[in-house]
Amino acid sequence: MGTPIDRADGTPPLVAVVLATGNRDKVREFKPMLEGISPQLRLYSLDDLALSPEIEETEPTLEGNARLKAEALYSLAEPMFEWLIVLADDTGLEVNALGGAPGVRSARFAPAPDGSSPSYEDNVSHLLKSIDGAPVRTARFRTVIALKGRMPSRDGGCFMVDETVEGRIDGTITGERFGSGGFGYDPVFRPDGAGKTFAEMSLEEKNAISHRALAVRSATARIRDLMAHAGIPSTETGNHP
Repeated sequence: MGTPIDRADGTPPLVAVVLATGNRDKVREFKPMLEGISPQLRLYSLDDLALSPEIEETEPTLEGNARLKAEALYSLAEPMFEWLIVLADDTGLEVNALGGAPGVRSARFAPAPDGSSPSYEDNVSHLLKSIDGAPVRTARFRTVIALKGRMPSRDGGCFMVDETVEGRIDGTITGERFGSGGFGYDPVFRPDGAGKTFAEMSLEEKNAISHRALAVRSATARIRDLMAHAGIPSTETGNHP
């Protein structure tokens, strides 16, 4: 766009980071891990921007769906901001006894009437029923985050951002629900070495080890790198994942 790296008053430009999700549970987990990256960063959810797009997740992989959502939200948010990075994630639970299912269909695993989506409870019940009696109950959670955006460059121009990062954690599907925290499959997923399910952990405990936290940690590191490349100062203290 040819915009100078500094504003007329000499301050570095602001960069908007937009979380491309309408899931308030995800926003609640994402925000503490992204806030504090830089005084020049502004974090927005879709609710903050009054955006509620219907994006059909048609890709066969987590990477494909994350990119699909990032591109769709970037096209909507791009006119609102001079500089921005859209973060869009897709998360899947991959159960070995089910050949890697539900995977990309994790949020839509349980049968539901046409036009409706199953609840968290529906999906958990369907999962437990599907692997009832299975001798092997190992599984993994994977989160892929796509970063899509436009950043200023030191020469007064701009550069485009289009990449993905991933977080993964291995564990076991329990035979019944444990805990009341978290969301989704958290009551029946026990990470290896943890001794309790995600739903039994505090948000701080979960954010220290979860697949989503690992992916956000990688995304945070990339945002810091991108801002450094643009000559925008970052904060070395604050809420690091």
